[in-house]
Amino acid sequence: MEATRDGGTQPNQAARPGARAIWAWPRLPPDPGFAGLRRAARAALVASGAFALAKLVGSDPQFSTFLVFGCFALIVLGDFGGLRPARAAAYSGATLIGAGLVALGTLLSPVPWQAALGMFGVGFCVQFAGVFGSYAAAGQTALQLSFVLAASIPAPDGSLGARLAGWCCAGVLATLACVFLWPRFERDSLRREAALACRAVAALVEAERQGFAQPEILARRETARTAVDALRRSYAATPKRPAGPARRDRAFVELLGELERMLNLVTGLLDPLLRARHPCLDTGKVLAGTMTRALEASADLLVGRGGPPDLAALQAARLAHRQALDRWAETELESGGEPATILDSLQADDALRIVSYLALAAAANAVIVTGGQVDASLHLPVETPRRPGIAGLLARVVSTVRTYLVPNSPVLHGSLRVGLGLAMAVLLSRQLRLDHGFWVVLATLSVLRTNALATGRTTVQALAGTTAGFVISAIFTVVAGLHPTVLWISLPAAIFVASYAASAFGFVAGQAAFTVTVVILFNLLSPAGWQLGLVRVEDVAIGATISIVIGLLLWPRGARGEFRREMAELFEAVGQFLSRTFDHALQHGTRDEVLVARDRAARAHARAGEAFDRLLREHGAHSLEPRQAAAMVASGGHALVAGDLLSVMAEKGYHASGDARELADLHAEAHALVATFERLATYLRTMRPVESGTRLSDDRIRAANLRLLRDWRTRAADVRTAIMAVTLAEWLQFLNQLTAGLEQPVAATIQAARIPWWR
Repeated sequence: MEATRDGGTQPNQAARPGARAIWAWPRLPPDPGFAGLRRAARAALVASGAFALAKLVGSDPQFSTFLVFGCFALIVLGDFGGLRPARAAAYSGATLIGAGLVALGTLLSPVPWQAALGMFGVGFCVQFAGVFGSYAAAGQTALQLSFVLAASIPAPDGSLGARLAGWCCAGVLATLACVFLWPRFERDSLRREAALACRAVAALVEAERQGFAQPEILARRETARTAVDALRRSYAATPKRPAGPARRDRAFVELLGELERMLNLVTGLLDPLLRARHPCLDTGKVLAGTMTRALEASADLLVGRGGPPDLAALQAARLAHRQALDRWAETELESGGEPATILDSLQADDALRIVSYLALAAAANAVIVTGGQVDASLHLPVETPRRPGIAGLLARVVSTVRTYLVPNSPVLHGSLRVGLGLAMAVLLSRQLRLDHGFWVVLATLSVLRTNALATGRTTVQALAGTTAGFVISAIFTVVAGLHPTVLWISLPAAIFVASYAASAFGFVAGQAAFTVTVVILFNLLSPAGWQLGLVRVEDVAIGATISIVIGLLLWPRGARGEFRREMAELFEAVGQFLSRTFDHALQHGTRDEVLVARDRAARAHARAGEAFDRLLREHGAHSLEPRQAAAMVASGGHALVAGDLLSVMAEKGYHASGDARELADLHAEAHALVATFERLATYLRTMRPVESGTRLSDDRIRAANLRLLRDWRTRAADVRTAIMAVTLAEWLQFLNQLTAGLEQPVAATIQAARIPWWR
């Protein structure tokens, strides 16, 4: 026995090694909400039941094949989430699209090269559509499988009707089963977590603004960080997460981004400013309170417990605060106030304005997520999907396609990789006249990854799992024979394990279980014994070889190289956007130039985010620390916020205009900052070693602002000139600190990209 902390005793586990393992119940793998068990139970019940009914009525083998694999594809590989109406619509849509692909594949199947060409087009388009997220991503594999079956299996004359009937029956059964049999509503939990994050961030901002004691602020920081991180993890782990062009899906993505941005700014560069001296106490308190109430109301709205936040009140509070700040600055300057004190006070209240702008955007997106409308007069980021209806949907679709259909896009690379791999598999299986050629194509689809190293790793796993499944199925067929009763009893269990194993126990277990399932299934269709398992091993080996070839030929470095290229593009685009924005603020450029540069920067930021997500998902890519990569992507988002806020001020008549030397200094510092972003982009593009650059002079920027405030009365300038100059200087200092922390992540990104693809 050994002592516990409270003075008691407990069994000495060291004295009896293995005792706990012997007597403990076996633990199942983590399965949040029993989603895997629900899915496996539905598949076993529906697929085996439908196949039994088809055999009982003596249906065509083509009908039975498309019925069983259609059920497996839609229930296991599709498994659309959402509430019941949306879920039913998703399954119905996938059934109709899949029926069209079955018809197309059947019509192209007689000629191998036509089938391969069609497979390339379908594989590419379906894979590319995954960028829209949500149901488009959820249905990728199921829809690809529908065409694979039709194009890979030679179509006897008159078989189109039986194939379509089998697929459509599978669609009807899958829809009914997934809507009514043990559904799990993932998006409700995402909204609850988003509500918790809204409340936590609101509480943190309140504590920072009110100057709470440091222990309380630290506790609220930890709570907010935990809540936002939990939301991000849950979002990333939700297979059918909202991420598409649909208005509500897009708004949820933007809501998550705004919360992350608020947290990073409040706990980082804006932290000392939020707790500094504030001149406009009354309007500042009103703005802070209105902002907090808007975030709390957004949280209530997300969980269905209240009405929408008052967005108009928050924008009005921001306007009142801006006007009060202008009046205060003008009064202080006219009365001879100390410029250094005025400058510090202006900077302190501008930090609140930055946070309130992000809060307004977050609250607006919460309204859209829940199906509401936002007023067109609100000043919001251009990414906010405020445009409803078909026109808005089409505009977001076109914007997404423009973003990712470019030569360096990781989405384009992945789509080409999948399309070519599946096309080669179809062509080779048809040319070799393999009896179960679609197994070759399925193996290619299962093994192919985003880089050559990961593809090789999954190839070994696929062959190991398939070989294990062959051994198990061979032993089963030898011991149990091919007695139909035994096979029928085993089929539901085999489908259940095949549906559950991959998500619960890993890729190897999934391949083994699927091999056993297809051996049982095809022995029921046409008894062939254990040799059928050997055929599957051969087909998987062929498909895996094709994947390796494609992986070696097309962008073998995978996410590491793509992330480096996308970050180079992002930094260059951000530099151009900031250059145009600073010029516009200093009245050296036009609003149209800002909009063009901003569109390019926003699309580059979206592609960089996609490359970052792929980096996190790709095995073996973690030679680059995820936090460093995340900081690089976040810097692009912060730069977009800076440009947006400066543009909003310029639209309201704030311009740092004139010929004063201090304005020339600000202009020079602005272009030096732009040169820093461009320098980082050059390092990433050329992969040269990163050298420390010359940082902007914060003292020089501050001195220019102080001179501007001192000379304000003698030059009889509009106070808005001073306000814009101060704001511009704040963002220069903010972005200067931001870029100072980017050199090390850039160097790490270059080092990771230099690592050979086989490591």
